[in-house]
Amino acid sequence: MLSDVAELFGEVAEAPARDRRITRRLVDLWARAARGQFPSWAAMQEMDFGEDQDWLFVVDLEKSVGFPYFIFIGDRLAKLSDVHLSGEDDWTLTVLDKATADVYAAVAGEAPHFREDTLILCDGRRLLFRSVTAPLADDGTTITHVIGAATGRLAVEVEPTLKLVE
Repeated sequence: MLSDVAELFGEVAEAPARDRRITRRLVDLWARAARGQFPSWAAMQEMDFGEDQDWLFVVDLEKSVGFPYFIFIGDRLAKLSDVHLSGEDDWTLTVLDKATADVYAAVAGEAPHFREDTLILCDGRRLLFRSVTAPLADDGTTITHVIGAATGRLAVEVEPTLKLVE
């Protein structure tokens, strides 16, 4: 791996509270900007994301042909394009691919779409992963973009305490 996931997410067993709730904070800001319609990317840019901005992405749907066209990607989230997953069929998938996999689920549902998953990294470690995607509309009604956030933590591997006796 070009970059180690532990350095990206931290080596602690429990993610700090700010990391565990980034998805909820994004949806809260999205709802505040919405005011009865889909918020625009311009309206979202006026929000104060603080450190969460490092874990956000925005995809332009019109320009997304075959793969997401990012118009914004946070610095720390961008590094996840180097972190590959262990795949049954496709070994080229990255953690960033998982983060953007639900872009069209948010469009279809016309609402925020949450994901919690356990991902297996190419080195066998497990990553407890959370993400959210939410629709954006330049005119308030026609969905043109999707904003998302992703975070995770490495699972703590616990040795079994009970052993079988012969």
